[in-house]
Amino acid sequence: MAGTKFRKSFTYKPQAKGSGQALGTLQSRVMEHLWLNGPASLAAIQRDLSARAPVAYTTISPELTRLLDKGLVKKAGAHRETRYAAVLNREQFIDRVVGDVVNGLLDAHGQAAIHGFVDAIADDDEALETTLRLLRKRRRDG
Repeated sequence: MAGTKFRKSFTYKPQAKGSGQALGTLQSRVMEHLWLNGPASLAAIQRDLSARAPVAYTTISPELTRLLDKGLVKKAGAHRETRYAAVLNREQFIDRVVGDVVNGLLDAHGQAAIHGFVDAIADDDEALETTLRLLRKRRRDG
């Protein structure tokens, strides 16, 4: 999101699924709840997450604090009226994660990262066409 500053908030885990690639399991579940249901109280989040397997209120609370510290959620209200909301929608979060991962690879490995990306899409005509279209647009638009 333009104008919003975020802290480096994750370690990328390619073997995990969904938002769990960038967040811990419980943080990922909390974010999925907020994306699906919108702003919610800690009690509502705890009830929803406990439907699958019991999760203590006192376990979720510090995870929400960590998500606040990472700039991924915001809170409004006080005490029992406190509601937590995702700062980014799911698509914005994914864009952020992908951007951070790609930039990290480019910073650390330069040309090898570019070659790796090209090799990864070399046999996918649709991905190649999309990449070429995006490169042309970027060059044209600056």
